[in-house]
Amino acid sequence: MSALNENLIIVIPARKNSKRLRYKNSKDFNGFPLFEWSLAAGLFLKQELSGLRNISVICSSDDGQIIDLVKKKYSPNILTVQRSPDLSDDNAILSDVIIDSIYKLAYEGVISLNDYLEGSFILLQPTSPIRLKSDLVSFCKQIANLGNNLSVVSVNKKYSKIKDIYEIIDSSEVNSDFLAGYIGKKLLTHKDIQENSNTAFVDGSLYLGSVSMLKKKGFMPKAKTLAFPLSIDRSMDIDTEEEFEDALVLIKELQDLGIEYVSPRI
Repeated sequence: MSALNENLIIVIPARKNSKRLRYKNSKDFNGFPLFEWSLAAGLFLKQELSGLRNISVICSSDDGQIIDLVKKKYSPNILTVQRSPDLSDDNAILSDVIIDSIYKLAYEGVISLNDYLEGSFILLQPTSPIRLKSDLVSFCKQIANLGNNLSVVSVNKKYSKIKDIYEIIDSSEVNSDFLAGYIGKKLLTHKDIQENSNTAFVDGSLYLGSVSMLKKKGFMPKAKTLAFPLSIDRSMDIDTEEEFEDALVLIKELQDLGIEYVSPRI
């Protein structure tokens, strides 16, 4: 994937409900619905990557209120896709949500199907709302120089819970100040982590890859997925009320330190 020569979709999947924290995507997070923080990040990335042929920012949701807010506040800069019930439950696969968005918008004549199926995607999970401006700028610079069929996921080397922890495989091929290596196997226990000297939490705030690779091998293809370390002290992937409150604390800490993050506008 050579990002500057590809069509790109930036997808924010904001479904209505969730099992552990009900209606979390619409919960007020520092003055805005949680999902709206990822919309802001999508528009920021679109601006930073403006050299691409075509960039579409898309919000996919089964929630009428979310769809209405996006149309009212962000149209035509963000497209909306009404997600079907079978792609909205806890068993839904996000790769299917991305492909579904491409097909539905192509059917409506909004985008070209073949161009986008041969292009790239960025996934911005709404459960990871805190993204530093400096990290997003570095991410955009890095993906412009990727080789073909590589994926990138954001990671954090600092973590306290055993949740989405992976080994990081150092590689001499990764010649970059921004990339740590390749994503290896998932680590499920303290023992697994202790036996690996290089590990990181896959935080969910940034995923990038080619759509064709996504269809064949999912988000993190083996030996094809690079780790992009975030500079933030700790990352958030909000699943519980406790994690929601922790994220609000982190926002306040960043404000006190004067560190810039991407946030929605009134």
